[in-house]
Amino acid sequence: MRIATWNLLHGFDVRTGRVDLGAVAAAIDALDVDVLAVQEVDRGQQRTGGVDQVAELAVRLGWHGVFAPALLGDPTRRWHAGPGTGADPGGQAYGIGLLSRHALHSAARSALPGGGAGAGVRRGRGRTGPGWDREPRVVLRAEVGTTGVTVATTHLSYLPWRGICQLRAALRWAAAAGRRSVLMGDLNLPRRLLRPALTGCGWSAAPAGPTFPAQRPGLALDHILARPGLLRDVRVGTGGPSDHLPVIARLALS
Repeated sequence: MRIATWNLLHGFDVRTGRVDLGAVAAAIDALDVDVLAVQEVDRGQQRTGGVDQVAELAVRLGWHGVFAPALLGDPTRRWHAGPGTGADPGGQAYGIGLLSRHALHSAARSALPGGGAGAGVRRGRGRTGPGWDREPRVVLRAEVGTTGVTVATTHLSYLPWRGICQLRAALRWAAAAGRRSVLMGDLNLPRRLLRPALTGCGWSAAPAGPTFPAQRPGLALDHILARPGLLRDVRVGTGGPSDHLPVIARLALS
């Protein structure tokens, strides 16, 4: 099984300066993977044409898709933290997702520690967005077809101390699904911080290389983590629409 993770920058193509899901779908198809974890995806946002991006990409690819909101509402105006483990109420949202050639079963999400509760519309110079770093973070997991593999994805805080705390919470939650578990995403943690964060966790990460910024990558922020012995041939993919590069790996299932 080939898997990958890619921060999609809500479908914004840095090469053309516009949102283009057609270009995103073509780039995903070129990865030639079975499962893709995506971060920074929109649902019903005015800035991206009001579409459910995970659902739209699934249709374009002929795949299956699951979306998990990190926040509900418009992240540039009025928003609040998304549900932790409860039902997704639908509507405007921003978050993470999974796309797969195989059916995705038992999808579930969990809120991670940190982040803000939300913000209303403010006038003048007041900040309404979830930055610095009030952005709520979640982890999403699902079982892949009949493979016995559970894939999980997350997008962690860019504040290292908070990101490490969130990573450990996400790993504990992903590990509860069994030995054939994978966690991948934009972890916002370079390897010098990721390596000690994994000590004693029972997870491993194979080095892949820098992924950000895509035009001149210098930081390895995107990672694939797995239980020992599962990862093979981990590498960084080529550039595409996003400001991140994808990370691709093969799972040894025999």
